[in-house]
Amino acid sequence: MPTWLLPRIAALGAAALLGLALGGHARAEEAAQLLERLVDEPDPRAREARIEAARTAGTPDLAALLTAARAFGRFEPVAPGVHEVLVPRPGAGPHTGDRMAVFVPAGYDPSRPAPLLLALHGAGGRGADVVALWRAVAERLGVLVAAPTESGPNQGATFDPSERERTLAALRWTRRMFRVDDARVHVTGVSRGGHLAWDLALRHPDRFASLIPMIGGPRLHVPAGQNNLRYLENVAHLPIVDLQGAQDDPRLVANLRLAFERLEAFGARDAVLHLQPDRGHAFDATAVDWAAFLRRAARPHRPERVVRVAARPGEGRAAWVEILEFGRGVAEVFPLRVDARRWQALGEEGRRRFTLEEAERHSARLEVRRLGPGRFEARTRGVKRFRLLLEAEDLPPDGRVEVSVAGRRVRRTVRPDAGVLLREFAERFDPTFLPVAEVVVP
Repeated sequence: MPTWLLPRIAALGAAALLGLALGGHARAEEAAQLLERLVDEPDPRAREARIEAARTAGTPDLAALLTAARAFGRFEPVAPGVHEVLVPRPGAGPHTGDRMAVFVPAGYDPSRPAPLLLALHGAGGRGADVVALWRAVAERLGVLVAAPTESGPNQGATFDPSERERTLAALRWTRRMFRVDDARVHVTGVSRGGHLAWDLALRHPDRFASLIPMIGGPRLHVPAGQNNLRYLENVAHLPIVDLQGAQDDPRLVANLRLAFERLEAFGARDAVLHLQPDRGHAFDATAVDWAAFLRRAARPHRPERVVRVAARPGEGRAAWVEILEFGRGVAEVFPLRVDARRWQALGEEGRRRFTLEEAERHSARLEVRRLGPGRFEARTRGVKRFRLLLEAEDLPPDGRVEVSVAGRRVRRTVRPDAGVLLREFAERFDPTFLPVAEVVVP
């Protein structure tokens, strides 16, 4: 206890001391209940309405919210084995949802965070199929496995936003129901699930500790807005293992070769493509020491440098930075302008590289480095506006923040704001990242 408090405490009567203690407890409980109501609301619009109502009524103080956020989650013991559950859909009835298989290892303890593997099945399959692939490894390492079953046509990966949203909703539900180690959430998938695993990691790179696709890859198809190869720099920091039969679809194999070539150019240190020469649309999972891989893969809490490449509105977030508005020329779908004679002369591989270069040219890129409390350096391409989310340790005592960008210095004076924390926690409820302020540039 700070010594400067002792004279004040000594002057308080017994009744005043009791009131102080009860008041602090009441504020902490009020904050905990508010965060639980926000997180348990499945509809993003309803979450925002709750936040506005709380702000209008006067939110609990920021200190109480931070305490509640760090201790968030009341979890119950769960019997080991595979459980079939329904993941609620926003606005749907109580018995309506998407099916998911969840594997709980025998050593799961709700008082300790457990690693989680988000596992995605192939076309025509179901979640339980891919749980079976990982069950032995998960049991040995104490890893939870969440395997949603596709509720749509289930004929293959669609690369559609609704497909990603349903999968992220399943991840959200699992993190709410189980005590998950947010630094160790991994994504894997087979065939259709391999495509989707790539798509999720490329577009939401700060959600995962590693990427483990199998006989699936990123896409290079501009007219349908499916060109996610353009986002490869987003995952250059991630540990990646990809298992792929070399005799599979030549376009898929070529895309993967190009993807890993680009990852190497971006400085990826732990990205490995296992092209298995004697296999087609199949793989040998024993080629990797999964225990060693999963043990070493962890999402950094406070990366000093963050890069985000994006071209779709609403997909500009990575760690503590976010692109809010694109500049001219950034587009997910764009016309390929090339002379027909040149296009023919390029050949298939040349066309693939030309298309990727054009997609990258139509993408926004934001790179930000943290130089010290309140000091940042940003480089942008195709970015009109962005924001930085700041934790308490990022703020200097005077609240003055400086961002160097494009040869000029943007200065802001910011103060801690409970609303920033509420919005972040309502969407992500990650106790390892609790921003209390934001800076918007310009």
